[in-house]
Amino acid sequence: MAGHSHGGGRPSRRSGVVALATALVLALSLVAACSDPDDGPAPPEPTPTVAASYRAPSGILLARPSDPEEDNTTFGVFLDLVRNTPAGERIRILAHSFSFVPAAEALIEAHQRGVRVQVVVDRGVSGDFKAPALLRDALGTARGQPSFIYFAPGDLHQKTWSFTRTGRSRDVVLVGSMNLTYQSARQYTDVVSYVGRRDVRRVFDRRFVDLVRNLPDVGARASVRLGRDRAWFFPGYDEADDPLLAQLAAVPPQGARIRVVMYAWLDERGLAIARLLADKAAAGADVEVVLGPSIGAQVRTLLDGSSIVVRPGVFADGDDVHHKLTLVRYPGEPRDTRFVLTGSDNFTTKSLDRPELLLRLNGSVYRRYDRWVDRLVARGRAES
Repeated sequence: MAGHSHGGGRPSRRSGVVALATALVLALSLVAACSDPDDGPAPPEPTPTVAASYRAPSGILLARPSDPEEDNTTFGVFLDLVRNTPAGERIRILAHSFSFVPAAEALIEAHQRGVRVQVVVDRGVSGDFKAPALLRDALGTARGQPSFIYFAPGDLHQKTWSFTRTGRSRDVVLVGSMNLTYQSARQYTDVVSYVGRRDVRRVFDRRFVDLVRNLPDVGARASVRLGRDRAWFFPGYDEADDPLLAQLAAVPPQGARIRVVMYAWLDERGLAIARLLADKAAAGADVEVVLGPSIGAQVRTLLDGSSIVVRPGVFADGDDVHHKLTLVRYPGEPRDTRFVLTGSDNFTTKSLDRPELLLRLNGSVYRRYDRWVDRLVARGRAES
């Protein structure tokens, strides 16, 4: 019989070679789809369908609750980034929750003009939303293709948007606390935008490929330097080596100021963070927290019973904070130490067990975040 040996119906060497070749082609197609374009020919110049003069904004994007289709600052930036990505370039999106239909429509238009659009969403959270369904119909779900949407199993909570090029800007990466949802547009959020940073994009490209290949079983990896900043990718940590707890524990309390704006603060990890902050406050640190809508009863009791100043982050009209912010300042020589912890990491044990990002920002961004927290505190005071 063709394709079999004459001994007992076993596959022939030729059929085995064909099967191996087929598997190799599939593997190579996934690698090609997820590869870095810097390893190949230079991408083409922008097409006339995009604005070649467009420049991506860099630095911190802070958004107040607003209409996502009218005047939300960060949603407007996202749509501009997508609409100005020329053919031959690549967009990669990691999303916990994705319901914002105009974002899906802009990504589909980018795909249709020749942009490689690769999207990963949390299947359990976003699987029934219209926006991912539109992407599924337009891009397909084959991860070996240049464009695809992957409905990832497990709990994906990292939020990252990356662009090899948009307008005149190359190597653009945005990370932060904003979901691509109508609800997130109506919250206080922050996003960090890196522009012209190939080193940063390569770090997040490796993370993207790792998640596409291995979810839900993503292994631990070491923290990564991003110039003056540093990123920690979860999972892979527990309370014994929690990078957030370690950085707070290292803060000398005398003369220190710690400000937290937190959406979710729960369970054993949340209690451990609250105890540490209460101890710092008792030892002389100025500690202030702005609490969002998801705060555990034990955490709240502990904070209220300490010398920590507690502020509301849920306001009278229903607005709330979706930040995962910790601001730290303490005296030192020759100058004070100042840094901001942000990203997608809530103060929960769950955060240690799923794909998350904790980002440490050093330098002058502290002042802008500090003024932002001042505004949140002032709003809470005005309503009390």
